[in-house]
Amino acid sequence: MTKKTIIRFLGMALMLQVFLACSPDDYTYHDNSVMSIEDIDHIELIANQRMLLADGRAQLELYPRLFTKDNYLIPDERIQNDWLEYTSESGIALQRYFSTSDASLIGKTITAKLKIKGTQLESNSVSFQVVEPLNRQYTSEIRIPVVFHIIQTTEDIESFGGAYKQEQIEQVLRKLNYMFSGETTQNPVGVDTHIRLVLAGYDPDGSRMMEPGINRFTTKEIDATNNYEDFLAEHHLIWPAGQYMNIWLISDRGNVSGTFSKVSNRCMPQYVPADAQGMPEGIEWKEYQDEPLLAKDLGVLYKLQELDKIDRNFKVSEYEPGYNEIGYYIGRYLGLLSTCNYMNDEIGTDYCDDTLNYIRDESKPGRNETWYKESEGCYFRAENIMDDPTGGHCSISRDQCMRMRWVLNNCVGRSAWKSDFAFEGK
Repeated sequence: MTKKTIIRFLGMALMLQVFLACSPDDYTYHDNSVMSIEDIDHIELIANQRMLLADGRAQLELYPRLFTKDNYLIPDERIQNDWLEYTSESGIALQRYFSTSDASLIGKTITAKLKIKGTQLESNSVSFQVVEPLNRQYTSEIRIPVVFHIIQTTEDIESFGGAYKQEQIEQVLRKLNYMFSGETTQNPVGVDTHIRLVLAGYDPDGSRMMEPGINRFTTKEIDATNNYEDFLAEHHLIWPAGQYMNIWLISDRGNVSGTFSKVSNRCMPQYVPADAQGMPEGIEWKEYQDEPLLAKDLGVLYKLQELDKIDRNFKVSEYEPGYNEIGYYIGRYLGLLSTCNYMNDEIGTDYCDDTLNYIRDESKPGRNETWYKESEGCYFRAENIMDDPTGGHCSISRDQCMRMRWVLNNCVGRSAWKSDFAFEGK
């Protein structure tokens, strides 16, 4: 036996001895998914809203934050619910998710605390106000006839998968109406606006549309000059605002428009009759004196390619917000303002008392650039129609609903819902 063989043999024997010495019975296993009450050093409590609608459906979350002695935040999935005890100063029974339809609580402030059972650990106090549901005067049905003008180039159709499909438009409409109804969320202040977008059945000539609510226009080139205003007017793509809500879906694969969000942002209402009263704050209203109305006054211009985008950026540059979902711009069309102040270190206002406003903040989780935000003493999932591009855009608050209905009732270029022409052709 050579020296090299002997060394190899001894090495294998040593490895075998080590392996046998470390049998499974000698290991100590730690389940990192489980923590005990003894691991908790201090606790905090934060709510996801300052208000809660007393409609029995809206739901406020009292979010627990548990820390170890090293100030390590214990992940939510490692917290056992039977550790937690929610209390209120008024004796109202609370739990992490709280709803109520008790009208006697309307106008009252509930102050909550969190305790860890079997210990002296107690959180800070958190207060929220119970508010009345949407008043009946704002629950009448409003059906807005909508036409989607799908504007594509021949190259776009021939080289990039064909014409944009009717089923895709129907899916977009379905999502928008979920937003108006609030049926996919239990947001603490979210309401059913009773506003719905309905596909038009007839064109301005009174002819039945082959594809309900869809007007297709294909051309060799699309001219973005003057924010597409000249192009839309030249090709008769602006349908009467007294009969239709116009949504122009414009293909712009080459980013000819520069930043399309600037085009989409122009759709705010501004003209009102001389006798208008109670104008919502935050908009420079003008008395209408028969000025010619532009596309921006009569609908929403949106980049077609953005409809199917899933992952969105909070900002695209230091001075430019990310391009938002179409629901956000429809909110602007109906007079709503952004809840996020992108360009300032101070939290702004959208003039709705029941929404949460916020900014990009280095001190907050994810800098407030993710789905979850922390602002105004609340930690919440961004669901509001007017939140930044990373939000879910599936909820409209009570105050926002009232603001939108004022615009629909009073603003020039927002009266299509008062006409049945698009549904009956006469």
